[in-house]
Amino acid sequence: MTEELVNFTQEQVDAMKNEWIEQELNPLVQERDDLLQYKPVELNDQQKQIAQDKADLKRDKIQFAIEREGLKDFAEFIHIEDESKLDETIEKFKGLVNSIRTKAKEDAGFVPNEHNNTDPYTKYEKEKDTKGMITTKIASFFK
Repeated sequence: MTEELVNFTQEQVDAMKNEWIEQELNPLVQERDDLLQYKPVELNDQQKQIAQDKADLKRDKIQFAIEREGLKDFAEFIHIEDESKLDETIEKFKGLVNSIRTKAKEDAGFVPNEHNNTDPYTKYEKEKDTKGMITTKIASFFK
């Protein structure tokens, strides 16, 4: 094998270099520059602190509103992302809690068992005595 030495003049080297820059390098640089617009902005320490303070203020405001309405026990179930819906969400949750309390009071109300007027049919029905149930029904027809 013979090695051929290729000699280029400086003008030829510069021409090939410029051609490579235009065809290869410039499109890559342009693509990189286009993608830089999507790079997230780096926050400095002061901006990070401001963002943290805003998040803390929002959390405290929501917590205060929940406590003000007497829903502190249910705070873990209330998740609010948008402060504009704070009052609406709390009112809905408060209505739900009130309806549950009302239903619980109704269910826990006193129902006396001794003063029930039990007819013979109901008595047989509780005892699961079908013969007695049929007898009372037929007897009621002949009264």
